Amino acid sequence: MSKVAFFYATFPRPTETFVRRELRALDEIGFQPDLYSIWKGSSKWEGKSIFRFSLNRLWALFLWIPYWAWKKPRVFKDILIELWNRPCPNLQNWNETFLALGFALVEAHRIKEKDYTLFHGVWATMPATAAFALSKLTDVPFSMGAHAYDVFREGGDWILGLKFDSASFIRTSSLSTAKRIEELGLHQDKVKLIRRGLAYWPTRAGFELVNNERLEMVSVGRLVEKKGYFNQLIIASRLNDMGIPFRLRIVGSGPLKKELYLERARLGLRERVEFLGSLDQEGIRECYITSDVFLFTGVVARNGDRDGIPNVIPEAMSAGCLILSSCFAGASEAFIEDVSGFSLNPFESKEWVHLLSEFWKSPRSFERIRRSAIQYAKDSFNITRTANAISDAIIAGSKR
Repeated sequence: MSKVAFFYATFPRPTETFVRRELRALDEIGFQPDLYSIWKGSSKWEGKSIFRFSLNRLWALFLWIPYWAWKKPRVFKDILIELWNRPCPNLQNWNETFLALGFALVEAHRIKEKDYTLFHGVWATMPATAAFALSKLTDVPFSMGAHAYDVFREGGDWILGLKFDSASFIRTSSLSTAKRIEELGLHQDKVKLIRRGLAYWPTRAGFELVNNERLEMVSVGRLVEKKGYFNQLIIASRLNDMGIPFRLRIVGSGPLKKELYLERARLGLRERVEFLGSLDQEGIRECYITSDVFLFTGVVARNGDRDGIPNVIPEAMSAGCLILSSCFAGASEAFIEDVSGFSLNPFESKEWVHLLSEFWKSPRSFERIRRSAIQYAKDSFNITRTANAISDAIIAGSKR
């Protein structure tokens, strides 16, 4: 088995549940990468040690910059030319890029002694920059993950092109993101489409309405522009105008909280829409199983950011919710249209309201599609299959 190092920006991060699921599944098949957290994080996770980088070590750059500039002058030249010729997308990416480069310069000598066969950056931003720089300094191959946020938001990462050119492979989890990566000039053979997996399969008592007096609807995601929550409130308002009783629970926190609260009040939905804030995984699962319908109204944000396949869609599918999802980006890749879910335009609320009205009148007529969603989630988002695919890609990438 290859000896591999996985690099994270912050590990563990509470919201990145799929990352932890994948690590557990990799462990079950005997694949145990070393874990590195560049920015904060914990020193232990489920009994495993995590190398947590101390920012105080950046003072050593005064020694390591001249050392590596002398030993690897071509590496410095290539990176500096790329940074000079391409404008930085945003301040956050500037900070992440230089922190990752600083980490690599300071830690490269020590990491080289561990005889890794491959470095893997889990995200295309800070972690992949660290893996890329370490690869150039130590001559060890690297691979990287690249998801919707990484390649769409404000044109993608600052040195994304350099990383794509040098990586053994790029793992992504949605077809829409894979196509975007290919549009950026990467050969499709380098792109590995590996779905994120599920490890928990809830059991729904039945397919009648959870509450005979109203529709129970749920939505899960950060309160940010790309989730389209203002469109969702419009859908809720029109459903309310039709006199259909419902409760919509929105799980998540984020910068748009105040604006969404005000919009809920303006639309007269205080009795219908509940903002639950952030919940742990157990709390979210409870929301799925006690809801009839899952809503996802994702859009393309003004800065280009969007979702690939949001983890919450297959999670809600596995719980037997009726899936009504945005047609934008990769969300509808999670299911088969009109077989295990419905793909709709979040700016056209009439379509959403019509389906919800039909469901309210005859929930039993949607039982087949809900059962199909459960089975499709089991077939397409199996965590063991995901772990094996990651392992196979890493073993092959280590040999390049």
